[in-house]
Amino acid sequence: MKGIWSAVLTPIDKEYEPDAKRAIAYYRDLLSNGIDGINVLGTTGEAMSFARKQRIRLMEAVADKLPGERTMCGTGGCALADAVALTRVAGELGFAAALVMPPFFYRDASEDGMLRWFDELFARVPGAPPVVLYNFPKMTGMTFHADLVDRMMAAFPGKIAGMKDSSNDATLQRELLTRHPELRVFPGSESTLLEAKAYGAAGCISGSVALWPNEAQRAFLNDDVEAAAYVTMQRERLAGAPLIALVRERVAIQRNDEAWRRTMPPC
Repeated sequence: MKGIWSAVLTPIDKEYEPDAKRAIAYYRDLLSNGIDGINVLGTTGEAMSFARKQRIRLMEAVADKLPGERTMCGTGGCALADAVALTRVAGELGFAAALVMPPFFYRDASEDGMLRWFDELFARVPGAPPVVLYNFPKMTGMTFHADLVDRMMAAFPGKIAGMKDSSNDATLQRELLTRHPELRVFPGSESTLLEAKAYGAAGCISGSVALWPNEAQRAFLNDDVEAAAYVTMQRERLAGAPLIALVRERVAIQRNDEAWRRTMPPC
């Protein structure tokens, strides 16, 4: 797992079900057009607005049609049983990784409690795919700071492959890579690709990079300063906008398909 990964939208039909046919066609086009891998059912994919069965049906459809080594899947949830079931399915279907956010409702949970939650997850899913921690404190209220990651790496050797850092905290990313150079650290934005690559980031996992995949790929793969500046400018233009709705609007125009504008309530 490295390079330019797109945190992809989930197309939704009129019954508010994931539209697997539209999804697979779009995901396949991305993988043929500058994207190294896709992350399905993350924040951009509105995973937390879908029930467990809905998520599993989309996972099964994606795994049947797309290369597992180029797909990772969000399997986190507030309920331990949901995270266990989804992570187990991700392993059985051959996803490259499971992207796991911490249980996010009880924001005063202790770090010991968080470790206990992950201990149960790993104990109940011995065949889990590599886990990528999902650090998104704005949404979860919990930060996978460097000392906590130290504890997790010691408690769960060989289980944690990396971290997606949607806080986009370069200081945290550098600290993690200094302490654990084997970790694959992915910023959640393509706006600092060259800087992040220079200190050892594995690439990026971004909800907007699907809008300019070839430029991002040129920047990261070839250290192309001009392409990097273009990507940074385009990403910065999105600042302050509702990202999911904005990306949906642009994808709907690109694909000449109104269905891409449909979101799950309340987005």
